[in-house]
Amino acid sequence: PNLKSIVVHCLLVGGLQVVASFSIPPPRFATRSGHNSGIIKSNEEFALSPSNSFTRTTSPNKSTIHSPSSSITALSAVAIPEWTIYAISHNIGPITNAPIVTKAQKWYKRIPLPTWTPPNFVFAPTWTLLYGLMGYSLSRIVKSGSPLTNLATKVWLFHYAVNISWAPIFFGFQNLRLALLVNLFLVGSLGLGVLPLYYRIDPLAAYLQVPYLLWLLFATKLNQAICKLNPMVGGLNEAMVQADLCASGEGYNDAMLQYDIRKLQAAAAKYAGL
Repeated sequence: PNLKSIVVHCLLVGGLQVVASFSIPPPRFATRSGHNSGIIKSNEEFALSPSNSFTRTTSPNKSTIHSPSSSITALSAVAIPEWTIYAISHNIGPITNAPIVTKAQKWYKRIPLPTWTPPNFVFAPTWTLLYGLMGYSLSRIVKSGSPLTNLATKVWLFHYAVNISWAPIFFGFQNLRLALLVNLFLVGSLGLGVLPLYYRIDPLAAYLQVPYLLWLLFATKLNQAICKLNPMVGGLNEAMVQADLCASGEGYNDAMLQYDIRKLQAAAAKYAGL
């Protein structure tokens, strides 16, 4: 035979040996140990998967075949941390308010605002982070097993429901002063109700609420400043007028006229000392 045929023959034989090494279990070399001559130890043990496909992992004394499906099973067995469920669920409420807030941006940009008002892009990520911390904090309370857990959970859920109501009141109904009262209630109930209860159960859960408290104080101050810049005149404020103006299209409408007349009347009455 020539050199070419020898090379081809070697390649074929080598290929067949490789295939055989993955498809046919290797010979079992039996050894006897001690006095238990009936016990047979195998150098390699195999376990076929239902799909008849497997991979080999080797240890110093043993080689074992694992099914690819075992890796999938192992991945599916990795539990998602429970606190992430609480964190995500706490962001569902604000998400439901998103259409109201988005629609209100037309008139919100038109009303007088404090010069220190943060840009709009700051609010969404800030609240998302804060709601996530709220959820994580609550998860620690729920898992604590404290006798106060039930009370603390109920107090928090009520506080959270009031928190979610702020956006529809401020942006949906343009009721700036009622929204301010909601903010004041949130600050009081958080500082005097939620935080003391949380601290008695789990101090870390209380500390996780501190960023929310600080932001809530800032939001309350901002709400107060907006109310001062948009006073109520004859049952209307600038936000209501601008919202009506945006709803009816660009231009000067009857609501704006009535509002301007009432502002002039209020200014005249104040000037006359009435």
